[in-house]
Amino acid sequence: MIAGLTIALPRLQPPTGTLLVLGSSRSTSSIAATTVSLHGSAGWSALGSVSGNVPAAPEQRELLAVPVAAGNYDGVRVGADEQPVAISVVAGQVEPVLVGIDKGHLIVGAAYAGNDQVNLGLGELSGKFVAMPSFDLVDQAGIPFNGVTIAGRDVVIAAFHTTCHQTCPLYTALFAQLEKQKLPPKVMLVEVTTDPTTDTTSVLASYARSIGAQWTFATGSVNALTAFWKPFGVELASGDSHVSTLALLDRHGYIRLVYRGVPDVGRDISPELLTSLGAEGLRELTSHGDGWGTPQVLQSLLTISGPEQAPSGGGGPAAPFALDGTDGHRVTLASLLGRPLVINFWATYCPPCRAEMPLLQTKVGTLSSVRLVLIDEGDGAQAARAFLDSLGIHQPSLLDSDLGVGREYGAAALPLTVFVRVDGTIAARHVGQLDERVLAAELSNLGGQ
Repeated sequence: MIAGLTIALPRLQPPTGTLLVLGSSRSTSSIAATTVSLHGSAGWSALGSVSGNVPAAPEQRELLAVPVAAGNYDGVRVGADEQPVAISVVAGQVEPVLVGIDKGHLIVGAAYAGNDQVNLGLGELSGKFVAMPSFDLVDQAGIPFNGVTIAGRDVVIAAFHTTCHQTCPLYTALFAQLEKQKLPPKVMLVEVTTDPTTDTTSVLASYARSIGAQWTFATGSVNALTAFWKPFGVELASGDSHVSTLALLDRHGYIRLVYRGVPDVGRDISPELLTSLGAEGLRELTSHGDGWGTPQVLQSLLTISGPEQAPSGGGGPAAPFALDGTDGHRVTLASLLGRPLVINFWATYCPPCRAEMPLLQTKVGTLSSVRLVLIDEGDGAQAARAFLDSLGIHQPSLLDSDLGVGREYGAAALPLTVFVRVDGTIAARHVGQLDERVLAAELSNLGGQ
């Protein structure tokens, strides 16, 4: 050190990535000059101002592309409208965020971060899924239960009422089973009455206490409940006469799956619920209902819960397997190697699986340089064949009846597509519905184009 000499060191700047803010709408819209902000540990910070036309999905428009300090963020604001969304910015990488705009405002629930979620959002905004209409109910404590309550959460909803002695206790038993499981993050269980005259908040609170339920029970006025159940084709009823229905809403407020009929709860039903069953309810319990229950609902929840439920990226050898196909032939991984593989895990109850299957067939199934391998998760041969036939796809599918192979490959959410090199190592995984650009890129990496 030289006496009397001061050296000014440059201030180190934190590493940054690029936040790409995209806009899309359910129908062509526009937005007046307004500020887009990002929320993190230091609070809200403005990213910039946006204005102009916003195209109808699946088209999108780049609104902003700005450098942002690497790290995790938890919200986005457009003007005065805020939405929670988990955003992870990695140094040197681009993180896309899609915001849905309608009449100049951010649509409730319409904020998506990451490539897979952006693709999901474009599908939702373009009408691939039906949006849950606004509703205004209350829970057993008299607290509002509405679109704001469920924003950012995946929701399991069942139709029920406290005076039913047939299917409703079985639905409640199903919820009790679900509550014991390791559910995906931010899942909400809600039983909504079809009998507002009887099922007041105090009645629902008493019912919840009597069975030890920790989930939400909801009620409201006749008009409010009529409007709530209309999208599901459920009419208000009392006694043992009503449409038995369970529905799954995704975290963006879209109706993704609807189950009808009687769940199979096996023998896992509390004494309180068992004694509430009438003769017909007991018959349905012992006959195992309509063959669906907690495992199917859990798998469906994992399907709609997004990419954080399964690993992405590649590396390591593909797990060996030996599975029977819908054509009756047994196939092993070893017999398939010799050229690159595109292994697609799917199920009949999975809307994104149905949407992407024709793309896989036309872009992969017709190639001689790559082999398309379809693996159905738990449906059975007859259901899998009917599903493929309905899409005009005549390639057989392998049948992962006990979901064991899917677990080996990380298929916690469907669809999952695994790209395997010719040497049997995994090049990449893609969770969620593929689009043509992503598929083309992965095929190019495999040397399949």
